[in-house]
Amino acid sequence: MRSHDSPPPYYPSSSEADPLIGRRKPFHRQSICGYAALIVLFIISITIAIGYIRPSNDPLDPNVRDRIRKDWDIELRQHQKEVLERIETHKRWLLEDDDRFRLREQWGTEVEQHNRDMEERQKRDEQEKILLREEWGKEVEEHERQVEERRKRDEQERILLHEKWNMEAEEHEREVEERRKSDEQERILLHEQWNREVEEHKREVEERRKREEQERNILREKWGKEVEEHGHEVEKRRKYEEEERLRLNMFWTDLTSHTCTTYATREYTARLVNVPTYYNRRVEACMATSVNIHGVEYTPKWCEDHGPDKVIGHWEVDQHEPDCASWWIWYKDFGCISPGSGQRRIEHYLENIPSGGDWKEFCATTPISFRGMHFTGAQFCFNRNHATWGHWVFDDESCK
Repeated sequence: MRSHDSPPPYYPSSSEADPLIGRRKPFHRQSICGYAALIVLFIISITIAIGYIRPSNDPLDPNVRDRIRKDWDIELRQHQKEVLERIETHKRWLLEDDDRFRLREQWGTEVEQHNRDMEERQKRDEQEKILLREEWGKEVEEHERQVEERRKRDEQERILLHEKWNMEAEEHEREVEERRKSDEQERILLHEQWNREVEEHKREVEERRKREEQERNILREKWGKEVEEHGHEVEKRRKYEEEERLRLNMFWTDLTSHTCTTYATREYTARLVNVPTYYNRRVEACMATSVNIHGVEYTPKWCEDHGPDKVIGHWEVDQHEPDCASWWIWYKDFGCISPGSGQRRIEHYLENIPSGGDWKEFCATTPISFRGMHFTGAQFCFNRNHATWGHWVFDDESCK
């Protein structure tokens, strides 16, 4: 076996073409002469054909031999380079083997030292455990002894406390019983005192009621006399004023109808005439003098005194005024206000509002009845597109 750093062996009997075509072997010409001739002819024809197509690869060609020598030189240099790399690798492996051997020896020494340390530590721990067990045993015995002594003391204290509690409970029961008896006596005394006070209060209330009843009777008699005297004076004054009006012949003139003020109600005014200039009870005369409107006598609702010949009476007549009567049409049910509200909303349109009338006043005073209910007017009023609408919101069980 040859070394990696030695060149390949040289055989003198070999030719330059041996590494490419192998070593030549003897042929038996007697048996294959015919075949050889055919092969030679075939090779020659192929060689001629290839010669025309590409450069010649004939081993005997000097150019081919130079190219082969160059290839061998390249292969030799590559082979020498690989040999040197293998030698370096082998040296590095030897150094690494030496390092591993030293590490194994060091690890072995450390393992032995660790085992010895562990054994010594285990012995020390065992000894410490034994000492701790002995110390714990002593402490447990001491603790049990202290616990037993404490239990005995606690037992004695519980016995003493129990006896003390029994004594205190008996004392408390005696005190409670005495307190109950005293409270019972106090309640009896209080009850008797309350009964006396109640009787006294009843007597005082009865006496006060009798005094107040007497005072009320006296006041009632006094008021009755005053009312009777006032009635006589009023009647006397009325008769006097009536006689004076008849004597002076006061009456109404210029009775004028005005715009409708509210539902089925119209305002009227008139002037009281034949009122003397010296007469200083013009307003009373105005309020007492009636006027006939639609066949019914009405006294003024209020009067204005602007002088002897300018006493104006005002009437608001709510009968026989069909032109002032508005009414509701176009009933519309908006349903429940909201789910679970328990309330329903209804809307109507107000028809026949008199010219110049206040739509809010007529909306609030025009009566209506629906769904078995009667209303003197709308609950809510609004004006939309010169039309008046009324809204009603009322409780409805079907909306719950």
